[in-house]
Amino acid sequence: MKIKKPLLLICSALLAAAMLCACNVTGALEPRPEPPEESETAASVSSQQSEESSEPDAQSSLPESKAESSIVPESSAEEQSSEAVSSAPESSAESEAPSEPEKPSEPEKPSEPEKTSAPESSAPVQSQPETPAKPKYVEIEGIKLTAHNIILYPGDEYTIFANMIPDNATRNDFKWEWTNTDVISMNSDGLVKAKKEGTSTITAITHNGKTDVCEVEVRKRPPEPEKPKETKPVYKDPPVLDGSTVSASWFDDAVFVGDSVSNMLYFYSDNGCLGDAEFLTIACLGYNNALWDIDYKYAVHPSYKGKKVTVDEGVRLTGKKKVFIMLGMNDIGGYGVEGTIDGMKKLTDRILSKSPDVQIYIQSVTPLIPGMTRKDMLNNANVAKFNKRAAEVCEERGFVFVNVAEAVSDSNGALYYKYCSDPGYMGLHMNYDGCEVWVNYLKSHVA
Repeated sequence: MKIKKPLLLICSALLAAAMLCACNVTGALEPRPEPPEESETAASVSSQQSEESSEPDAQSSLPESKAESSIVPESSAEEQSSEAVSSAPESSAESEAPSEPEKPSEPEKPSEPEKTSAPESSAPVQSQPETPAKPKYVEIEGIKLTAHNIILYPGDEYTIFANMIPDNATRNDFKWEWTNTDVISMNSDGLVKAKKEGTSTITAITHNGKTDVCEVEVRKRPPEPEKPKETKPVYKDPPVLDGSTVSASWFDDAVFVGDSVSNMLYFYSDNGCLGDAEFLTIACLGYNNALWDIDYKYAVHPSYKGKKVTVDEGVRLTGKKKVFIMLGMNDIGGYGVEGTIDGMKKLTDRILSKSPDVQIYIQSVTPLIPGMTRKDMLNNANVAKFNKRAAEVCEERGFVFVNVAEAVSDSNGALYYKYCSDPGYMGLHMNYDGCEVWVNYLKSHVA
C-alpha cells in the first residue's frame, strides 16, 4: 500500500521522539557527579601550591569511567545551554582566581638536640697527628762524684752528689755501694752518716758499669776548745790615722761584718783588693737581730766554714784583729735611730768580751738613691742622723768611724744612681763601680 508522504513524515517524527526519550531515560539513570565542595577546592588549590612537584593534578587523577559519567544529560537545549553558561564561569574562577596567601606559620620552637652521638658516617674525618720521632738515645760515658775524699767524725753527716757524663744522657740511674757498713751508713740520696772510727770506700755504679769512687775516713772527734771567759769590754784609744793609703795585704787580718750591702763587697773582693780578709755577712742582718740566740726560730746569723754562728763567736773563730762592721740598714726602719745605736753598743760589747784585742771599725750606713720612699723609718734623713750618732759612739769607745757614705753620696746626701745596682727596686745596694769607690775610700781612711 502506498503511504502518503505526510503520514510518513509524522511517523518519522514520532520515531525520532521515541529514540530521544529513550536516550534521556538512560542518562537519567546514571548518577550525576557532584561538584567538589568549596573547602575541598580550596584545600586542593592550597595543596597544589605547597606540593606542586609531588601532588598530581586533580583532574588528571580522576578515573576514565568517572570522567565519562560526567556528561550532562540532554534534558533540553535550554537547560544544557544554561548549565554550560553557569558552569563555565565557576570553572574559570576556580582555575584562574589566585589563591589567598597562606598565613605565615608560627616558628617552631627549636627542639633540644638529642644526646646521641652523630653516626660515624656523618662525622668529619680527622687527620691523625704525626707521631714525633723518638729522641736519640744518649748512652752514659761516665759518672763523677762531687767529693772523692771525706774526713768525718762520729755523728757527722755529709751528702755526696753524682753527675752523669754527658749531662744529657738518656738514663741517669745508678746505685751506691760501700764497704765497712759498720763505719758509715748511706741512703739512695747520697747522705753519708759516720758511725765510728774507720774507713770506707763509696762507689757509684751506673747501669752500664761506669764508676767513680769516694774514700771516707772517720776520725776520733777532737775535744772542744775551751771558750774564753767573757769579760767586761775594755775600750782603747783609737789608732792615729795619718791619711796614708794602705795596700791590699793590710786587710789580711781583717774580717768584715755586714748585711746584703756588704755581700756585694764580698763578691767584689774576689779580685784580691782586700787581701785575705774574711766576711761574716748575710742578708737582713742588723745590730739587734745579731743578738738573738743561735737556736731562735727566726734568727739571722752568718756562717763560718759552713756552720751558722753568732757574729761575736764568728769574730773569735776567725782570729782576725781588725773588725769592720757595716750594719744598721735593717735596724733603722724598725728600731729608729736610737734603737739602732743601742744595738750597736750591745753587739760591740759582745765582740770585745770574746775578742778583747781586736780593733773595731764602724762603717757608716750608705744612703738610698734620690726619691726612694718607704713606709718604715728608713730614709736618708734618718741614715744621716744615725751616722752622726755612730761617729759620736766611736769617739767615746775608741772605735774608728769610717764614713763610707760620703764617698758614694751626692750633694743632697743620696746614693749616686751610677753606683746603685737596684734603682728600680730597693735603691740601696751598690754595684761593682760603687764597690771600687768603697774599697779605695777604705784604703785611704783606715791608717
